[in-house]
Amino acid sequence: ILSSIADGEMKKIRLNQIEIPHLLLMAILEQVLPGHGYISIKDTHQLETVTHLPVLEKDREQLQQVMDTYPVRLSRHTIRQMLVSKDVAYQYLPFTEELDSGGHTNTWIGQFHDGLLEQMYQNRVIFLLNMTCPVYCRFCFRKHKDSRNEQNPTVKDVEKAVQHVKDSLSVKEIVVTGGDPFMNRANMAATIDGLMQVDHVQTLRLATRSISYYPDLFLAKEGAYLKYLKQKSFELQQHGKRMEVATHFIHPDEVSPESLDIITDLVNNGIAVYVQTPFLSDCNDKGPELVKLFSLLRGAGAELHYIYIPCSPIHGNSIYWSSLSKGIGIANYLRAHLSDRIIPRICTATPIGKMDWYTSGWAVEKVEGNDNFIWIRTPYTPDYFKSFAPLANTLSNIRVNDEGTIDIQYMAQIGDEALLHGPRPKRVVSKKIFASTDDIKTLQYRLTHERQTAPSIVDTGLEKLFRLHETRVEMDARASEKEIDYIRSDDRITDVIIASSTDTTASLFYIKQLIKSLKDIPHVNAVRLVSKKFNTAPESYTRAVINTLGELNNLCVVNPLRLEIETWFTLGSEITDTHAKLVRRLNNKGITVYGNTALFGGVNDSDVQIHSLAYRMRKAGIEFHHLYVAGLALQQKWNIDHPVDSYDVVDIATKVRREGSGREIPRYMISTPLGEVDYGLTSSFVNENGQVKIKLDCFDLSYFKELNENFVLPDGITTENGSPVVPIQGLIKSNLFPVS
Repeated sequence: ILSSIADGEMKKIRLNQIEIPHLLLMAILEQVLPGHGYISIKDTHQLETVTHLPVLEKDREQLQQVMDTYPVRLSRHTIRQMLVSKDVAYQYLPFTEELDSGGHTNTWIGQFHDGLLEQMYQNRVIFLLNMTCPVYCRFCFRKHKDSRNEQNPTVKDVEKAVQHVKDSLSVKEIVVTGGDPFMNRANMAATIDGLMQVDHVQTLRLATRSISYYPDLFLAKEGAYLKYLKQKSFELQQHGKRMEVATHFIHPDEVSPESLDIITDLVNNGIAVYVQTPFLSDCNDKGPELVKLFSLLRGAGAELHYIYIPCSPIHGNSIYWSSLSKGIGIANYLRAHLSDRIIPRICTATPIGKMDWYTSGWAVEKVEGNDNFIWIRTPYTPDYFKSFAPLANTLSNIRVNDEGTIDIQYMAQIGDEALLHGPRPKRVVSKKIFASTDDIKTLQYRLTHERQTAPSIVDTGLEKLFRLHETRVEMDARASEKEIDYIRSDDRITDVIIASSTDTTASLFYIKQLIKSLKDIPHVNAVRLVSKKFNTAPESYTRAVINTLGELNNLCVVNPLRLEIETWFTLGSEITDTHAKLVRRLNNKGITVYGNTALFGGVNDSDVQIHSLAYRMRKAGIEFHHLYVAGLALQQKWNIDHPVDSYDVVDIATKVRREGSGREIPRYMISTPLGEVDYGLTSSFVNENGQVKIKLDCFDLSYFKELNENFVLPDGITTENGSPVVPIQGLIKSNLFPVS
């Protein structure tokens, strides 16, 4: 192995003609090239000595200028990874292009700052507990040396920030970051202990990339830091609060046995771990590597949160930049080839806040006279910033559009100019028929008692198994060995949904037998139990049931089989403290609960109702997974006479993004006989004689033929540019605007 590395081979290292899997290779390197800690590298000669990688003489002088401007720091763990992966080295090794002055020095502007505290959103603040990291990413938006050399905050500074939160009743979440906040134990302790006493705080989100590039931080001293976090999480739970850990992974080569072990340990003890992924040109800008990355992390228990497009437009980062259209386009590949539970939201962090593509924002037009900038429609309004960041409304690079939201100039190339959609037209007023109380109760009952999943997209030849996607099947709890054999024969299947005519809690005998069989299928890494009674009868989850589910959950590094609970809600008022307690008990067994809902005309198709539902789910600890805009069986029946207006979908997404936590935003979905697609992102409207049709941009005929060679399009479905076009009932569109 070492001789192969010395010869410049990377990734595909073979012994006796057998390629060594990357995770195994990393485990071997931990033994043959041992060492812990991190190293601050001051000059190019030290860089060569430490990394065993050559510096070209023609680049040496400029590279030294780079290192004098932007510090270089590497962990021993990262150095081992760089020896066998150019995609890891690409993130941490300095390069001469960093001297390029194009870009910003700071991508955040106009927000509230006070000591270690920053505020970009009304409901959450940022605590900057530490100014340095054990490893420096070259693409970091805080890469400038002046910030990394600032003096670290003190415990007194933390206490002042905690007092600010106490005085700000609208603040529900605190993002604890840096630098890496875990490098300052005193400040971390003061933050957790102080915020634990603030009644209106609900969630602490602790941000670190050390899980990926410096796992020693958590594993040293017999995992002392992990034990501390688990204890503090328990204390926070006693105060009605939640701890989450946010981390970054960019490429599958970064995933190590140590990082997976850390994630599994945290999740198994009730601490959610969510992953954010910057989109880097020539590193992770292809679909297959992202599918591999997210699948590895999912098995360990992580939630996949954002893909940031493009990489932050900071000085010296231009090699990482890609066009917006390339980042948006990756959504089609992910939707076709990745489990729906691990598809991150495609997001752009504008200088005034984040937006989600084709629901809460889009590209409007180029900035006149400056080809490096475009106008982006955001979900934010001038009034939104008045209470905490009034300076945001005085910026020269914003404008208020006819909707009343803010467009902002953003430094990026659009790529495909067809994605410049212009301003949103005014709403065409339509009469909404509101449902009666009895009708709402009937819909709520049916949603939680009837199967809502679309039919099988291809014929499986099996009565008790539906093929919902390349990666996903649904099977009856009383399925037989035939269904198991179907799953075993197709290594594309990663997720098995188990449903029962009774409920999960009443079918555990059969479910246990199925899971026992599924554990022997290495390509299946998740089982999802559909539970109607989670909503309607949470008391059916007795201690014995929860313990049994905990035993079935198998989060681990090798051949994991993750267990999740799927439930459905219509209105926020359905979610009670009993649900929150049940979620906490399941989370403490490493089991994630995710919720879906369906938009029903005149019932919950308003921004106020869905914002309330999203907030209640978040407060209870339920991951808000899918908000179905149209296409479910019950929607097709009800919404024929009570249609949902596509204009309302954007209004809903706008309010949920603006007023809520980024962690409570659902995916906005359309269900069709050929699978599910994202509203606006992986689908597009086709208007034919006033009838609303949806083009499934992420699928083509060959996709279905590969699942079943005898596949033919169902009646009434046509194609356009190779993609299926499906009529959608119960959804109306009052304009020709592509988004709404």
